[in-house]
Amino acid sequence: MNYPIWQVPAPGLVIALVSIAHVFISHFAVGGGLFLVLTERRARQRNDALLLAYVRRLSRFFLLLTLVFGAVTGVGIWFAIGLVHPQATSSLINTFVWGWAIEWTMFITEIVAAMVYYYGWDRLPARTHLTVGWIYFITAWGSLAVITGILTYMMTPGGWLTERSFWSGFLNETYLPSLVMRTFVCVGLAGVYALLAASWSGDPRLKSKVARYAGLGWVLPMAVVVPLSLIWYLAAAAGAGIPAAEILGADGTGLPAILKALFTADGTTGHPVAQRAALTTIVAATGVILMTLFLVARRRRNYGPIFTGLLTFLALVAMGGGEWMRADLRKPYVIGGFMFVNGVRLPPPAGAIRAPADIQVNDPYALDVLRRDGMLAHARWSQVQPAAEAAALEEPEARAEALFRTGRELFKLACTKCHTTDGYQGIRPLVAGRSTSGLQTILGHLARPVNREGRETGWDDPDLRLATWRGRRMPPFPGNQAEQYALAVYLSRLGGDDRAGFERQQAHGSPAAGPGSGREETP
Repeated sequence: MNYPIWQVPAPGLVIALVSIAHVFISHFAVGGGLFLVLTERRARQRNDALLLAYVRRLSRFFLLLTLVFGAVTGVGIWFAIGLVHPQATSSLINTFVWGWAIEWTMFITEIVAAMVYYYGWDRLPARTHLTVGWIYFITAWGSLAVITGILTYMMTPGGWLTERSFWSGFLNETYLPSLVMRTFVCVGLAGVYALLAASWSGDPRLKSKVARYAGLGWVLPMAVVVPLSLIWYLAAAAGAGIPAAEILGADGTGLPAILKALFTADGTTGHPVAQRAALTTIVAATGVILMTLFLVARRRRNYGPIFTGLLTFLALVAMGGGEWMRADLRKPYVIGGFMFVNGVRLPPPAGAIRAPADIQVNDPYALDVLRRDGMLAHARWSQVQPAAEAAALEEPEARAEALFRTGRELFKLACTKCHTTDGYQGIRPLVAGRSTSGLQTILGHLARPVNREGRETGWDDPDLRLATWRGRRMPPFPGNQAEQYALAVYLSRLGGDDRAGFERQQAHGSPAAGPGSGREETP
């Protein structure tokens, strides 16, 4: 509300597509750096000219992919999140300004080291060349360590919610399991990319060497460690208040219960998007492991680009599904316990030491303030008629049209970070045939604050949990009663009720029954 709304369908998909491409390359940028320096050392120690020549060719592919496409998609992420989630982007910069400074310093060092490494093959002594490679890997992994702290903070901010300190947010509950998991993903992806590069060679001896070395020494360790660290990660997330098992539709917190739920999901329990993402990850990752084992056992001398291209694609799908699931576990927050996905902030928890630097004492974009004053009162870029004025118009057609326009603006402000009208997560099929009063009831029950035991509490409870309507993981409606009615009119019109808004709203906020009201819905 403090920023203009970027008018693009499914803006979350824009972030997802750019981010998945960048993450797939950036993890190779870390693991590939380690692969290059260790393989170069291996080749030099064994006087293996064939392997050394392969590493040299791989370093060119590595340089072009990571420094060009990786850097471009990295800038693309900042561009996308700045347009889609400007409030969250501003908060992350203010909270972790020194973390970003460290990361950007490491990134610059990475670029310099990668270029010196590639152009130093014939210019630097072997020992110096290896040292440059180690400098690259250490700074690349350091970047990963910093970014992981910020990403995990977005889901489990830990003590930051009350302490408001850098380290309490950075070293949160899911940081270590996530860092271990991502580190071994980097290792595995390095092996996948190494196989892809070797597949273009016509020398069966080189292919055999790389298949055994990269497949057994790099891809398979990922297959062992990543599932274990994922269990650790989900347990840490559950301990921090993320209902991971519930979101995935499981009736227990153990891995067998989660796997059973994913493979037997019927849409009646859990969050379907997270379930599909998790299942996609499991199937694709299993494909990567089986293809790698088959390559090493049966095809290590004669595999080609088609086979390794499919292997790389499955790795991309597995990683994309994992990132999608991680983002879905965080919903309905963009920053856990602090900011909902639509940019609305929660009031500070009771006992919080101080407010963040970028928030006023009386935050106009906090949930309690918006519910008191209404969203449109604080929406600087909106010019529609306030909901109360629209509902007070005497002429039925004018009133209905004004409420529709106001409701459309409210939908844009509160809902379009996740929903489109007819496309991805389209709202029209979800509201088809629903009445204004039924939709008002649903809007009033989207989410409510509960404590760890599930009892009603306030939004400022330090131990806050969410009870959401039918487990759909949506944020609470942030406007006042009049705006809730206007949005219900808009949604009902989308759902096919052409008479929505013609009825007169009653004093308590529920509209009187009118013609064409459709079926009533209860939460």
